[in-house]
Amino acid sequence: MNTSNLKKYSFLILLALSFASCKKFLDVTPKGKFIPKYLKDYEELAANPSFSTNSYAVLERLSDNTYFSDARILAALTSSTTKAYKWQSELYIETETDSGWDPMYNNIYNANIILQDVEKLADGTETQRNEVLGDAHFNRAYAYWSLINIYAKDYEASSAGTDLGVPLLTVPDLEAMPKRATVAAVYDLILKDLLLAKDQLPDVARNVYRNNKTAALALLARVYQSMDNYTEAKQYANLALQKKNTLLDFNTLSFKDPLKPYGGINNLAIAYLHPEMISYKATSLANILRLSSISPDFLNILGTKDLRYVFNFTNLEINGKPTTEPYPLYLNIDLSFNIGVPEMMLISAEAEARGGQIDPALTLLNNLRKKRFKPADYADLTASSADDALKLVVDERRRELFGKGLRWFDMRRLDNDSRFKRNYTRANTGGTYQLTAGSNIFVQQIPPKVLLLNPNIERNPR
Repeated sequence: MNTSNLKKYSFLILLALSFASCKKFLDVTPKGKFIPKYLKDYEELAANPSFSTNSYAVLERLSDNTYFSDARILAALTSSTTKAYKWQSELYIETETDSGWDPMYNNIYNANIILQDVEKLADGTETQRNEVLGDAHFNRAYAYWSLINIYAKDYEASSAGTDLGVPLLTVPDLEAMPKRATVAAVYDLILKDLLLAKDQLPDVARNVYRNNKTAALALLARVYQSMDNYTEAKQYANLALQKKNTLLDFNTLSFKDPLKPYGGINNLAIAYLHPEMISYKATSLANILRLSSISPDFLNILGTKDLRYVFNFTNLEINGKPTTEPYPLYLNIDLSFNIGVPEMMLISAEAEARGGQIDPALTLLNNLRKKRFKPADYADLTASSADDALKLVVDERRRELFGKGLRWFDMRRLDNDSRFKRNYTRANTGGTYQLTAGSNIFVQQIPPKVLLLNPNIERNPR
């Protein structure tokens, strides 16, 4: 989309909660008089970068993969990202915008505009209209999946019908004052949207901001995994892998200057051109891990011979001098939240392990790991039981999916599994930061600004 057209649509992508009256849950501030009229207008709206670039970066601060020094914590005590790192019960105050909530409801509003209007259009072919509708269904599903996994309890079949989810909006109603729907109701809509999207979307997307059939299959795999439905998760992960299975061989990577690793990496594709990408996803705060280090727990799991360590962490500062931090620094500033081939392999492997199929699980893990080690440092993983294989998968997810916004969701999901339920403690010495098993903090608080504007929304317990 060119700049002039993006400006035309700006009124459709602003969710101005900060300017809303207390009588409105959502408020959009028009910035111009342009109203989409033809299919090409909705095609450009469907390609709006906001659908692809607003994933919640704070998830990486919530995870147990990173370490921030006490000095850096003291330098930003009141920031939401510092509060997230400390696992505080409230991250935002009433005057602050929650970057996990607002952008996703922006995207839901825009998707609802498309879904409401496109079927009424007279121009374009049915195939063209279906592609735009498929984009809207996919984008709405991704937004609701993100919201439900941040602000609601993890899906449990026994209680999903009564557990509070998030407000469910399916039409672009700016006067709505919705209550929270149940977790089950939100997941029902997510699945409905994605099952429609997989049939409406083309095999090849028109550009990086549009979606294709493989993306819908991959997101279905992720959603079913979130629901602990590993049979369906494996089915859709394997369908996605039938369409895309390219892996980047980390042996082809090298530093432009080994003495100054921040200078760049040869053959490392940018996120929207990455060979493993199935769906392009980025964040509006891609440098959130700048000046962070690897946590000692994660370092122990990753190891220093793994090329994912070599090209993600360093003991050198940007000037090439040794760091004084206690743990290696994170090297790559920009995060990629792409849905990709490795994630599909790991979803399938987890399903195999949970189903007692040890050899298929290990085959998937080892096929991935061969691309992540120098040949001299590589050895196949082995397991003597399904539980051992599952532990290997969980650890491999942590290694492979670092920086993709998924570790926090895994921590939530695994908190419901007695084999993995545990307490978490930061390695800081200047303060004690703990997340206990079963903690309410696994469910983030509804933004205070939203609670103020809409009294129909219940708070999460603290």
